[in-house]
Amino acid sequence: MLNIGIDRNQGLVYEGTGHYGRAVWPAPIITPARVVFASEGPLIAESSSGSITSACRFREDFYDPISRIRRGRFYFAQGTQPTEWFVQPHPALPFEAANADRRELRKSLENFHGESIWHKYIQGKREQPLVLLGRDDRFTVWTIINIEVVSTGEELVTLKGRSGLGVLPVIYADKIPASFCARVQETLDAFVDEVHRAAPVSVIDRARDAANQILLAHFGASGKDALELGALANRLEDEKLIIGASAAKIIARLHARAKPVERERRVLRAIREEDAQLATQCVGTLLCELGWADWP
Repeated sequence: MLNIGIDRNQGLVYEGTGHYGRAVWPAPIITPARVVFASEGPLIAESSSGSITSACRFREDFYDPISRIRRGRFYFAQGTQPTEWFVQPHPALPFEAANADRRELRKSLENFHGESIWHKYIQGKREQPLVLLGRDDRFTVWTIINIEVVSTGEELVTLKGRSGLGVLPVIYADKIPASFCARVQETLDAFVDEVHRAAPVSVIDRARDAANQILLAHFGASGKDALELGALANRLEDEKLIIGASAAKIIARLHARAKPVERERRVLRAIREEDAQLATQCVGTLLCELGWADWP
């Protein structure tokens, strides 16, 4: 597999074997990355103040913003950082051409080596990994959907992004009962935050909270009249709002399935990323069916 060296000061990238590299030009997009499992707890991206010795980088080869498909290769930090590389003159630095007659140039580069994602995170594992691209609080969540080996021996990994901004329809705050509006907006904000950065089970938990608060507001229920989501969905069905009721019931079912005890008792399959996406869509559908929102 190839290694890559990154000149952090000038944003230039080199590739090669060992510590001998040639320039990659135009420079590819290189993104800090972490490969994690949802069962490990809250999703935390690479810290900007963390050490590079255990860092991972994603080299983007293709991106389609419409389908949210990204393809590229993963590299992991190796050895002392930075590492001295022997490189060819870079076409982005014309003054280096004067040294073209020299056999090699020396540069201190952040050093990353190619490693098999398949063997490290997928083969023999019961849980599907997630990929966090970005740093600190500015990251996106991606699912690995395909891996293929290219002629260099590297793995070309295909990622699909979780929906982020725009996960909910346009909300008409004036349609929400005034006495509940602040609480509905608070739960929706918490839900959208989870969609951006949390594991699938957490997304479903917040979807359930949001759906419950939406229906409490719809029925004006508080105190002793406050009911659980399933009971509120049945009341919505009595009003002939069948699609909205069905959306609420799906969220309630997924929430129950996410509980370990319930899953073991009924021998249910584990929650997946697609289940979280379904719960997210159901929250938006419920808002639209109540006339509180509409898709743009």
